[in-house]
Amino acid sequence: MSDAPICPVCQNAEGGSCQRFPIHNMDASTFQCDVCGQYEASGLIELTRFPSLNSMQRALLSHRLRMKSSRGEPFRTTPEWLDDLFSNGSLPSPALQAANLARFAGDDVTRSGEPIALLPIGIHAIIGAPNRNTVIRLTKELVERQVLTADPLGTAVSTDPATGHPRQEFTNISLTLDGWERYEAEKRGQFEGKYGFIAMQFNDPELDPFVEDVVKPAVKEGIGYDLVDMRNVTQAGVIDNIMRTQIRDAAFVIVDLTHDNPGAYWEAGYAEGLGKPVLYICEETKFEEARTHFDTNHCTTVTWSRDNADNFRQALIATLRRSLNL
Repeated sequence: MSDAPICPVCQNAEGGSCQRFPIHNMDASTFQCDVCGQYEASGLIELTRFPSLNSMQRALLSHRLRMKSSRGEPFRTTPEWLDDLFSNGSLPSPALQAANLARFAGDDVTRSGEPIALLPIGIHAIIGAPNRNTVIRLTKELVERQVLTADPLGTAVSTDPATGHPRQEFTNISLTLDGWERYEAEKRGQFEGKYGFIAMQFNDPELDPFVEDVVKPAVKEGIGYDLVDMRNVTQAGVIDNIMRTQIRDAAFVIVDLTHDNPGAYWEAGYAEGLGKPVLYICEETKFEEARTHFDTNHCTTVTWSRDNADNFRQALIATLRRSLNL
């Protein structure tokens, strides 16, 4: 039975509920939270790491735990994973949050056949927004842009936990005809968002910082596109389907082949099959000594090295510009 009503991560944001289930013979518990989903945490992490989190760190952690929970099993947090998350992780951009919200509405209405009476308590964690107030503002903008349809703002009222004041909400949320056309185009891979997707092996001590410090900033500064990986995006559902959706929405896909990661090769093939521009990158020494799989070693590959990041940036941006006809 539950012995702790407060989620140590989101602190029962927006009035959500949480259950704690101690793990037998371990100083750890499984938490089932309306906002964060299902996760495991040791007593040490609960006592020493969670209490000091600020509001943005709690939002980021809730978002990532929600994504992990969508796989169907509780995710076990570790100090190393938390350190990496808060050092390298970030919430999706506002544009991606809006896209996730529209997609959530389409998926929910498709399943139920009815408009969404009221957005769920954990919606901000689902789409990667800092809080519910941000979700309400995004909903308002999507209604104004005729992507979403809803009963007027103020048809429902909730309490803002930050101020204790009443807060206006939308009800009966669905997609407009234009919104449905965009939703279906996304499903078919015909919609191109203002971002690129990078497929790579995670938790590599050299590749992870190179992508965060060099690749992503180069793409943003060079062509004005955000570059995201699966750690930056989430929504409710099976992780494989979420990945497919992100690739379908992307304007282009970058695939790092340094580690001959089977998942990266699969994602490259999926993107190629959708007709997306796919650019391959690989660590310079690995490419020179072992090449990549024969199906890709004849494709354009931009090699990278920590010691020669400037040349890589120039080659990457030039190749992307040619690929996207910029």
